[in-house]
Amino acid sequence: MKLREIFHSEETRNLLAHNGFGSFESLWKVDGQFVEEPNYERGGWSGIILHEIRLQNGHPLKIVIKRQENHTFRSLLQPLRGTPTLFREYNNICRLEKYGIPTLEPLYYGERREEGNIQAVLVIRFLEEYRNLDEVLKEAGKNEVSGLNPIIDSVAEIIAQVHSHRFQHSCLYGKHVFVKTEKEAPPDIRLIDLEKMHYGLSRFSVAVHDLSALFRHSEWPEDVWNLFIKSYLSKAGLGIKGKGLFKALDKKIGKKISKRM
Repeated sequence: MKLREIFHSEETRNLLAHNGFGSFESLWKVDGQFVEEPNYERGGWSGIILHEIRLQNGHPLKIVIKRQENHTFRSLLQPLRGTPTLFREYNNICRLEKYGIPTLEPLYYGERREEGNIQAVLVIRFLEEYRNLDEVLKEAGKNEVSGLNPIIDSVAEIIAQVHSHRFQHSCLYGKHVFVKTEKEAPPDIRLIDLEKMHYGLSRFSVAVHDLSALFRHSEWPEDVWNLFIKSYLSKAGLGIKGKGLFKALDKKIGKKISKRM
């Protein structure tokens, strides 16, 4: 058996050990119902369960335990056997964390090779009281666009930050942008589903890819989309390249969004 374990910090190591989860085996075998049917592809499976642990002060804390077996992607380092997709997700979380870009809060990553199988576990903190952006916009309705300005601005700023480091999210849909709102506090935005995030050729190319995906997969009112794209251009500081971005998005999406701006 070949084992690799990463506790994200000494604090998370102590927290998991306090709840009897100090090892890969304990996390691999924990009971729980899958949030949804496991994903069977890439020659294996991947599934998610929710679990509740206790902080040292006794307060409850919800965590997400992602587990997979033989669910891998091939890379230059592992062209044949592949690397667990959860490892790529954990790496990408750490990349965003390094640049101060809010995302998921990891507690643990571990993987092992046993009897020819590659098993992996990723533990993250559950995003309590967050909702995805599509749900937030749908609930607000078409008559409250002005009240959405702080949320849209915050989302645009986070995405512009991601692109400034030439990261391409690759699955940038409204359901993968989580929002938490509290009175007298700016919106808290978290990007999730980072399994496919990677470096792109340029800030321009990653913006075209991600923004076109966001447009195609999100049923936002036109006013909201216009508000977002204007805010994004301002946060991204593209300047004269903004016109080129419009044209590239028009071509990618197949609609003349530039005429509406």
